[in-house]
Amino acid sequence: MLLTFAIAALALGLVKAEAWGWSSGRVLGSLAAAVILAAVFWLRSARHPVPIVELPLLRIPAFASATLAALLFTVAFAAMLLTSVLWCQQVWGYSAIRTGLAIAPGPLVVPVLAVASGPVVRRLGAGRTAAAGCLLFAGGLAWWALALDTAPHYAAAFLPGMLVTGVGVGFALPTLVGAAAAALPPGRFATGSAVTTMARQTGAVLGVAVMVALIGEPRTAEAALTAFRHGWLTAAAAGALAVAAALALPRPAPTAAAPAKAPA
Repeated sequence: MLLTFAIAALALGLVKAEAWGWSSGRVLGSLAAAVILAAVFWLRSARHPVPIVELPLLRIPAFASATLAALLFTVAFAAMLLTSVLWCQQVWGYSAIRTGLAIAPGPLVVPVLAVASGPVVRRLGAGRTAAAGCLLFAGGLAWWALALDTAPHYAAAFLPGMLVTGVGVGFALPTLVGAAAAALPPGRFATGSAVTTMARQTGAVLGVAVMVALIGEPRTAEAALTAFRHGWLTAAAAGALAVAAALALPRPAPTAAAPAKAPA
C-alpha cells in the first residue's frame, strides 16, 4: 500500500506540474511525499518478517539486473504507446479507428520476434539479446524524433519507427521477464515474478506520467512537434539505460566440449 501511494504521489506531481507549476507547493509536496513513502516502504520491507517485497531477492545479480532493465524498458514502452496514439489523433487528426490501424504493425511483429528470440538467447545469452532489443526500441523512438513532422507521412516516417520498436519489444521484453524468472530459487518463483511484474507496472506509470509532463497541452502544431520530440528522446534515453542494465546480466557459462571417444 505504501508503495502504491508513493507511485501515485509521484505520478500526481509529474502530471500536474504544468498546471500547478514545478515550484508550487503542491508539486513539491507530491514529490516529497513520494520519496518519503518509498523510503518508509523500503525500511518496512527490510524489517518485516514477511514483507511483500523480499529485498534479499534483489541481491541476486541476474534477477536485479533483469528487473531493473524491465522497469526502464517499460518506461520507454508506455511512453511509446501513449505518444503514438496522441500524435496520430491530435497532430495528424486521425480517427480512433485509423489510429488503431496505424499502430497495429508494431504489435503484430512482437509475437513473431518473441518466438524467434529463443535461438538468439541460446546463442548470445539473455543479456545481449535483451540489450539488442532495448537498443532497437530506443532507435525507433529516436527515428520518430528525427523523421516525423506535422505533415502526415505515415509510410515514410511513422511506420519504420513503429516496426523497429515492435522488433525491439519482441527481443527485449520476453527475454528480460524470462531471465528474471530463471535467476530465482524455485521456492521464490511466485514472489520474484510478482516483483518483476510490479517493476513493469511502476515503469508504465512513470512512462505515462513523464510523457504527460513533457507534452502538456501545446497550443500550436510547432509547439506540439517540439514537445513530442522531447518526449521521444526522453523515452529513447530510458531505453538506452535499459540497454546498460541488460548488459549487466551474467553471460552464460561456455558449454564444455564432449570428450572424444577413444578408438576401439
